Amino acid sequence: MSTTPRALRWETLTKTQFDAIDRESAVVFVTCSPMEVHGPHLPLGADCLEGEGLAERALRFLPERHGSRTFLKLPLVWAATDGVPQPGTIAFRPRTTIAFLEDMGRSLAIQGFRNVMVSNFHGSPRHFLAIEKACQRVHRRHGLKMVSVFSLMISRLTNGTANLDDVLGSIPGVHKPDLDGDTHGGLVETSQLLALHPALVDPEYKSLPRRTVERWLDETGREKPRGLRGKPASIAEMVRGFKAGVHYFAAESYAGAPAGASAEIGEQILDTLASRTADAISEILDGTLPPSQWHSPFWKLRHIFVNPLAVRFFNWLIGVPRGVG
Repeated sequence: MSTTPRALRWETLTKTQFDAIDRESAVVFVTCSPMEVHGPHLPLGADCLEGEGLAERALRFLPERHGSRTFLKLPLVWAATDGVPQPGTIAFRPRTTIAFLEDMGRSLAIQGFRNVMVSNFHGSPRHFLAIEKACQRVHRRHGLKMVSVFSLMISRLTNGTANLDDVLGSIPGVHKPDLDGDTHGGLVETSQLLALHPALVDPEYKSLPRRTVERWLDETGREKPRGLRGKPASIAEMVRGFKAGVHYFAAESYAGAPAGASAEIGEQILDTLASRTADAISEILDGTLPPSQWHSPFWKLRHIFVNPLAVRFFNWLIGVPRGVG
């Protein structure tokens, strides 16, 4: 009877244990997500905890042919960009995220590791493109399979949008309308945290009303960008959408319907996302998924999103508060 692989925590290993690892076949997982405000009810490290939880859950669904590999988990990295612009969020520039992950990947490659999966549960394009950029540099320079798994799953699950209706809408207890605008601290994230770390979720989530960027724009009489739900018609509309989001999250701390969340829904969401993630990881390890398909649909816009001068310009253009972007 096969058993689910377990990820060894890097920081707990002795040198003797570490030296016994077959580094060429081993798989290193690291989560890179922000410390940021997630409503009044979720922990500030929600994205970190979800990213780690999904990576560990994916091990349950890996095919048996990968069961003999050693899986390692590095301590989480919270050098992330574009968090909610409220006190409690710790902000970094995209180039900081790139530099950290690039140095980490180079060190792992020099030590003989060949497979690194970077997990994440933060949907800002500047953040996951920074991860992609670091992974691409390490792969190109050192031949290491270093992949932003979140970016890859965006391509597979939503083709670059923020909508999870088709992926999660059939889960019992989930009503598709509740997923509309559920992008931060809403039903999806609250349910996952109830399944992963229930003691960290404030029970008051049950009384929180549904809030969305679109509803807030109506209430405040602001113009709605076309493509607000993740399908902007142009770069200009994308910028307007980001600007609306920055203004919304300066006033509100979550988007979605957290009151409908439950641990049961969270377990099903985790299993759904983790099983699909395991399929992608298997293809990477098998060598059947080419590097050209390791990216999000935004990859072609990376020079706009993560170039330091472009970052400063767009921060000014969309009104990102100092210390946040």
